[in-house]
Amino acid sequence: MMNSILSRFLNEFNGSRSYTKNEAGDNMSTDEALKILGLNPEASKNEINKAYQNLMKLVHPDKGGSEYFAQKLNAARDRLLRR
Repeated sequence: MMNSILSRFLNEFNGSRSYTKNEAGDNMSTDEALKILGLNPEASKNEINKAYQNLMKLVHPDKGGSEYFAQKLNAARDRLLRR
């Protein structure tokens, strides 16, 4: 399941556009955050953190992933934990 969520996420944001740090998470909606983490609106804090950790293992820059995608995951987690 995580790989399909990650694949959709990567496909949605794939392209040649260059992104700045602020573009990765500014003004992220709750709906976008839920999509990125593959969660439903009723997700608990524990579910949010678990989804974040599982996806971050796949995209972390120190593991050869993208800083942009890691920032998107950070922004998604932060957005959902603030609601």
